[in-house]
Amino acid sequence: MPTLEERIAKLETRMDGQEEWLKDIDGKLDQLIAVANMGKGAWWAILKVGGILTVLVGGAAWLYQN
Repeated sequence: MPTLEERIAKLETRMDGQEEWLKDIDGKLDQLIAVANMGKGAWWAILKVGGILTVLVGGAAWLYQN
């Protein structure tokens, strides 16, 4: 059976590995949040341009009918 000191050393090694793993996950999460925010801005820009085009095409169709 391993001694208490050996068991503590194993736990410290595992904790160090988990800290690095969590830091890696945190970095990836930050990247995902940044990409999501960029996509949200692009989506709103597309909606605005689409709204303007709808109004212009609708106005042109109304003028053409009259």
